Amino acid sequence: MNIISRLLAPLGGIVLVLGLTACVAPQEATTPAETVTPAEPAAPIKDIWTAAGEGDLAELEAHKAAGTNLDDLQLEAGVTPLMIAVIVGEQQAVEWLLVNGADANAEMRDGGNALHGAAFVGNSLAAAMLLERGVDVNALSSSGGVRDILALDWATTEYISSMLELDLTQEEVEEGRAEIAAMLGGGEGGGDIWSALLAGDISAVRAALQAGADANALGADGSPPLVFAATNSNPELAAAILAAGGDVNMPNQTNGATPLHAAAFLGHAEVARLLLDKGADKDAMSNDGMTAMQMTELDWPTTEYIAGMLEIAVEEEAVMAGRAKIAEMLAQ
Repeated sequence: MNIISRLLAPLGGIVLVLGLTACVAPQEATTPAETVTPAEPAAPIKDIWTAAGEGDLAELEAHKAAGTNLDDLQLEAGVTPLMIAVIVGEQQAVEWLLVNGADANAEMRDGGNALHGAAFVGNSLAAAMLLERGVDVNALSSSGGVRDILALDWATTEYISSMLELDLTQEEVEEGRAEIAAMLGGGEGGGDIWSALLAGDISAVRAALQAGADANALGADGSPPLVFAATNSNPELAAAILAAGGDVNMPNQTNGATPLHAAAFLGHAEVARLLLDKGADKDAMSNDGMTAMQMTELDWPTTEYIAGMLEIAVEEEAVMAGRAKIAEMLAQ
């Protein structure tokens, strides 16, 4: 988003004090200084959403003086000035809005609040300010809860941010999201497993599961935790999820791929062995009718293309060697 140079607002309310005193004859009344009425504050030039997005505090002050609703929804996007300031990272504007009466829980058109925006871009500073003012961490937007957004994969994040013309980097977003996840701590009914998964913290995953987190809780992309573990080739993580009641055959709700499909596609033989030992269904089909065995037979150009879309780093020799081992397991 291009940030327009900030305009200096005219100073209002200047009072001229006339301090001239005339010498007068004894017992003669003095003439009182004339009272000057303060000038009206300057009217805002920009709309309040533009002012918030540019961090123009002078314009925000002008809007406050004019009586503008600080929680007004922008017509096309359905978001508040606070949400815009959070999304573009104008931290001073975020603070000004909250200090001057903007509602941390103001609802966007999709049902979410400004914390959803902070989670999407990884704006941990704004998240901390919102949490200090009692933002509802369990509010749901049409895309889910804040924790669902924290678990959003980078490919989806990058696609949405490009449409919004936001200049985000994966490292900054993921760092910020991990910080926000730490602020949120456990979710309702136990620990927050997806925040721990996103941070790659196995000890936090174990703690979340011990605290009562759902081992089959779906992430923002429709994947259960076990598919996540299989995709990331983490046998220890997969074992912890299975021990806590994770369903070995629970598929991704979007594409129907089971944990075994994920392991077979990427050649993660150790995870595949664990899944098979725990009763994974060799014949389960994804939504496009493919079995785990057919996943092992995919040619490399197709594999590389799909992995690229998913933002997964793959190396041909390692993937193919792992697939050969999995094919042997499946043939038994």
